[in-house]
Amino acid sequence: MIFLLIVLGLLLYFAERYSMAHVLDGLTFETETDRILVEPGESFCWKFTISNSKRMMVPYLKVKELVPEGLVFEAGGPLKSEALVSTLYLAGRQKAELKRKVSLSCRGRYFFRGASVEAGDFLGYQSITASYPEIREMVVKPKPSAFWELSGLLGGFLGEHAVRQGLMEDPLSIVGFREYTGREPFRAISWSQSARNRRLLVKQYENTVDFSCSVLLIVSDDGGEGRRERLETCFSVVRSVCEELERRRLTYDFRTNGSIAGAMGSWNRVGEGLGRGHLEAVLEGLGRMTYDRREEEAVFLERENRMLQGKRSFIVVAPERNELLESAAERLKRVSGREVLLLCAKEMEG
Repeated sequence: MIFLLIVLGLLLYFAERYSMAHVLDGLTFETETDRILVEPGESFCWKFTISNSKRMMVPYLKVKELVPEGLVFEAGGPLKSEALVSTLYLAGRQKAELKRKVSLSCRGRYFFRGASVEAGDFLGYQSITASYPEIREMVVKPKPSAFWELSGLLGGFLGEHAVRQGLMEDPLSIVGFREYTGREPFRAISWSQSARNRRLLVKQYENTVDFSCSVLLIVSDDGGEGRRERLETCFSVVRSVCEELERRRLTYDFRTNGSIAGAMGSWNRVGEGLGRGHLEAVLEGLGRMTYDRREEEAVFLERENRMLQGKRSFIVVAPERNELLESAAERLKRVSGREVLLLCAKEMEG
């Protein structure tokens, strides 16, 4: 009997040693989201997958997922910390999927950063910890502007260029063709012209030639009180301006002296175009924008004046009105021969 107890004790000892040495072997962790770009408060699916590829079970696994601050669960409300803790058991060759519906309420970039893990041994007396870093990015667009007079200002500025959707599709209004940028709707592609020239070309209508607009976003560095709040207002105003241009089917481009972080690199302009893809490119850039500037306002505005070719309208969005902006707007108006609309966040307060 004593011999059997000794043998059993040795077996348990070696099983314990083996499980401690290999309990984390074959474990993988993966974070997925069903989209990268979302609206503020829009629900998206977040899935965390834990896989055990070995035959040995994992009797105790405590997973601490590192999640973005401000994450809100569809059922349960906001997460009060930057980690979500789950405890589970994994059999050999088992996969566990943790799915949640969540949202983020504020504009910006957010990251799911993987997990830290604590795994228990065969007998449950000891545990071992490890980190599994991972980066999964979410970008939240700015909200549309809440300034109630903005629609009227844009309506007055763009009113003379209003275009009915039916006219845009009238083949009699086609006056030429230009290269496809990837942002125009598919229906605008001229397949016959594209085949003839061996590159994708889109139809150019009389009304789109007559009106072209640049949306300029100015990021200042005055350091005054409320600077960040005013820049957030600017981001929202730019969104509403671009959406109104899309609604009226008026082509536009977008440029800024601000800087963004992330995958879009040194993004500071979106070329002229129209369509959902074009708008989404602008909105993603706005979601990624920091509060820093890539260059001074004077340098940026001077280059816009210097590079201007042909007639063009401008909508300039800035935190506040100053002498530099007023002077630049007058120069743009004089050189372009078109009107310039100056929208300032400080004038939208209250």
